[in-house]
Amino acid sequence: MVETKQAYKPRAGQTIGGIIPAAAAALRSRRGAVGTVILIIALLLLIPPHGILTENEENYFALAERFVDGSAWPQETAIFDASPHRMLSDGTLGALVSAIGYESAQVVTRSLTVAAYALALPPLFSVFGLTALDAALAVMVMALIGEDIVGGEWMFSGYEAKVAAYVIVLAALRLVLVSERLTTAALLLAAATYVHFLVGGFWFVAAMALRLLDRPKELRRVGAATALFALLVAPLIAVIAWSRIADTTAKLATDIPPPDVIFSIIREPHHQSPFLSWEYFRDNWMPGYRMTAALLLACLVVAWLGSTRRLRVLAVWLAGLLTYLFLVLGPKFLDRDSGVLGKFYLFRPSSLILLLWLLLALAVAAAVSGRRAWLLRAALLALIGPWFLYIVGGRLTREIAANETLGAQKRLLVAAVTRATAPADIVLIDPDVETQLLDFERRTGRPTLVMWKFAPTNDAELIEWYRRIKLRQALFDQGCGTETRAANIRFLLTTPAHASQLAATCGPEVVRVGQWVMLFREQFRHGNGISP
Repeated sequence: MVETKQAYKPRAGQTIGGIIPAAAAALRSRRGAVGTVILIIALLLLIPPHGILTENEENYFALAERFVDGSAWPQETAIFDASPHRMLSDGTLGALVSAIGYESAQVVTRSLTVAAYALALPPLFSVFGLTALDAALAVMVMALIGEDIVGGEWMFSGYEAKVAAYVIVLAALRLVLVSERLTTAALLLAAATYVHFLVGGFWFVAAMALRLLDRPKELRRVGAATALFALLVAPLIAVIAWSRIADTTAKLATDIPPPDVIFSIIREPHHQSPFLSWEYFRDNWMPGYRMTAALLLACLVVAWLGSTRRLRVLAVWLAGLLTYLFLVLGPKFLDRDSGVLGKFYLFRPSSLILLLWLLLALAVAAAVSGRRAWLLRAALLALIGPWFLYIVGGRLTREIAANETLGAQKRLLVAAVTRATAPADIVLIDPDVETQLLDFERRTGRPTLVMWKFAPTNDAELIEWYRRIKLRQALFDQGCGTETRAANIRFLLTTPAHASQLAATCGPEVVRVGQWVMLFREQFRHGNGISP
């Protein structure tokens, strides 16, 4: 018996005209799910919730915990920044760290960060007809470039207050582009400002400029949103202004550089000071500005030739933001010796500007490709994906392996230090091993007085930090001479090679673990009761 192939008959109520759109919608849904998974994987590789804290996380988690719980040694701890405008971030993060510990808090905050970015990025990209896969491609390219144009900024390298603020800003930018509820966007940006004053403040101004570019007739609504924002953030501005006015310590300190110089030029030139010298600008900032010029030129081309009005508006707005990065070089050149603008972090917007430029580039490419845009996405994923996995996956693998090796040695060191010292004993750490031991205080319960990484921002704390840094430099460079004898530092933690040089003037070795040696300062022998 020969079978005859029957023609397909649609179900009752279903027409051929309805089948194709339904199938296309199902295909788009599957592609969207795949794109979301790829985005989450990319974010997890960049922001892995593995409990290994970055240098910034060690700093901000400790500050947050001490904001909530206080410090066992308020005068001797190396982490003593007092910034009341961070109270919202410090209060929430500090409560979490106090409740579950540093590593667990990092797992929680990073997991929430990945989820938040995965929820915030696709809706913003969809405004321009892009998908979750496009957002994943932008994130991967960001990582390969370095997440930054100029100024050493980043968005996907851990958790701190600015990251939470960036997520809120992304949600607010989408509302500014597509929603009539400008008030909601202003509320979100006010919340971002309380989370991180500089991120929220800058991007509120940028968002209102975008709205006016997109809808020039809404000047009155933008003015109302601006008035609401100003009213909401006025208490925070008052707190910051009062903390600056009330701090007169800088005027009394005549023996050290001004606090702005300490912060902007000595401590953070990679973020703040392009013009330390022509050679410094050429080697460290000029490559980023060549990139800025190329991105700006591309924006101008799209602004002139873009296929849709929305793309042209975005291009003009981004051209303005990129121009801003050039314009701030003028004020930074004028304050190259004073550093007075450093605390405004004028180059901080560069990371999000880069992400938004990549959004524009992908939107233009998708518009040019038309119905074959999915082929372009597949090709880009095939090109970028393996490179991203090799670079970022390899970095993550090395980070975990190094932490396992160093962690085993640290456990031995912590046990030895806690046996040899009392809880209030200061253990001053050699600059040569500082980056290995940023978690020393929280693991040993012993104060360390000062670390280069844990620099404060307020004038009084900056002055104290600088004095402590100079004291540490004198001890480890010159030994325990008469000029450092008054310092109430009982132990020095250093390298074996440095220990042999310091032992003659400082005191005997009491602990040796791996690449670390701890010396007991001889002048405290009788008071401490230790007999090495």
